[in-house]
Amino acid sequence: MAVVMTFLRKAVPHEDFLLLARRLAAWLVHLYTASGGVIGMFALFAAAEGRTEDAFLLLLLSMVVDATDGLMARAVRVREVLPDFDGAMVDNVVDVLTFVWVPIFIMWSESLLPASAWIAVPVLAALYAYGQTNMKTTDAFFLGFPSYWNIVALYLFWLRPDAVLAVLLVVIPGILTLIPTRYLYASKNDILWKTTWTLGAIWFAMIVYMLTQADPAPILIWLSLFYPAYYMIASFYVDWQVRQGTLHPRKVLRIWRPRFVEASPIEESELEEA
Repeated sequence: MAVVMTFLRKAVPHEDFLLLARRLAAWLVHLYTASGGVIGMFALFAAAEGRTEDAFLLLLLSMVVDATDGLMARAVRVREVLPDFDGAMVDNVVDVLTFVWVPIFIMWSESLLPASAWIAVPVLAALYAYGQTNMKTTDAFFLGFPSYWNIVALYLFWLRPDAVLAVLLVVIPGILTLIPTRYLYASKNDILWKTTWTLGAIWFAMIVYMLTQADPAPILIWLSLFYPAYYMIASFYVDWQVRQGTLHPRKVLRIWRPRFVEASPIEESELEEA
């Protein structure tokens, strides 16, 4: 790739080369986003074969893609370079697979709920969430519980609570989906992003370790709940501050930008990128 880019740099006028490089970078970002769908399908295959731990590991990998593709999209300004291709739509399609359908299939296949009818709760809640035009708000938050059914399914799988608690673990998030509360969007909003990413990385490492164990220690499972607890509490607190007018969303999170992409002020349209 480096040899090809060097050749093109010499053979193509500078402005045309920059445009070509930006388009190539944008398509590679879209391909990266789409890879989450491939990973999600293999997670579904693993779950169907009874390899539930492998399915969750693949869902974790898809979460890494989902957490980082937006940063890449904003870095290369994909909406500006490829205005006729909607990476955000691709991202949503992949998210529905990896955050909703595969986890719900696992809930059913592993009999994690007392009756199959309870599957309707996460299905309807997720469809409502993704049906909202402002599910991802213009000030870069999720509105309502952000359909983290993969996390719900994971802890149902590990903890195997009694019937009442299992139902509550899907009904409560289902209700929270309907309530227009802001939830942290750490890959897009800079509020608490360093804390959220740091704690998220620790949680991720713990989950990967436990999924590779035949019988993970119960104490580790319970300790790993620190991150879901942090996320919910922090989201409620930030939402309360925004409603009180004591906190104002600041800017879209951007960590880096390739040298061939010109720096410019953040535009409103960037808030809509994947």
